[in-house]
Parts: sequence; C-alpha cells; structure tokens
Amino acid sequence: MTRSIGFGAVILLMGCSTAPASFHGIAPPGKDAAYECAVAQLNILGYTIEDGNRGAGFVRGRKQTSGLGTQLLTGNAYHDILTATAFDNPGTGETNLRVVASRVADHDISILGGLSDGRPAEGVETIAPSDSGKADARVLLAGCGVNNVVVPTQDQEQFMLEGVV
Repeated sequence: MTRSIGFGAVILLMGCSTAPASFHGIAPPGKDAAYECAVAQLNILGYTIEDGNRGAGFVRGRKQTSGLGTQLLTGNAYHDILTATAFDNPGTGETNLRVVASRVADHDISILGGLSDGRPAEGVETIAPSDSGKADARVLLAGCGVNNVVVPTQDQEQFMLEGVV
C-alpha cells in the first residue's frame, strides 16, 4: 500500500513539475561564436534579451506567450524564458552550448480580479516550461550547429525534482 502511494506521488509530482528543461550539446568551436549565435537565435525566435554577459558566455531572453485576453481575464502574463550558456571544456577542447527553458507567470490585476473583493496576488511565479519554449530551445541549438542535442532522462528529471542534482 505504501509503495503504491509513493509511486502515485512521484507520478503526480512529475506532472506538476516546475523544474526547467535543460538541453545541451557540442557546438562548433569557440565560446564567443556560440554566444553570438545564441544571441542571434534568441532575436530570430522573437525573444527580448533581458540579461547576458559575453565574458561569462550566457544570455537570457524572454518572450510573452499569452494574449491580451488571457491577461485581462486572469491577470497573468505568461513568458517563456530561455537561458543559453556557452563554454569551452578544457578537458575535451570542445565548445558546449546549453539552453535551459523555463516559464513564468507574471501576476498582475485582472478585470475580474479588480471586481472581486479580494486583492489579487502580484509577483512572478515559475511554472513548468511550455512545449513552445522547449521547442524553441531545440531550434536555438540546431541553429547554432548543435546536431546531437542531449535532454535529461526521466531519472535525471526525477533527481532534479528531489533536489539531488
């Protein structure tokens, strides 16, 4: 009985995971070239660059994925976030490019929320990455010459849920 409850809880947690999705692979040589490519791909995909550091090899972009109707009714604006990190591995001499897809809901006041007697919650909530955000992460990697994209296995995702990784 305990075992079946534990298994059910794991399945439920996997469906409700807010863990970001990480994709990576070997890019053509040169950390700076991989960084520049990631910036260009984010722009091509319609993301607004919100943070980055060329020297550190990372860039983060945000793209709103919800329409005005959703925002007015729910008070939430949904955004896909892609964070790309390029680095040279001194052990192998290869350039690695990793893209992490996540999603946030920016809570604000809605029309319906304004009519209620309770005050709506404001702030940002991290939620499970969208399918379009995960697809964009793969497109970014492919656009930068990464052919063999590695995604976490189900076991690795479970470790992330448990805080082991």
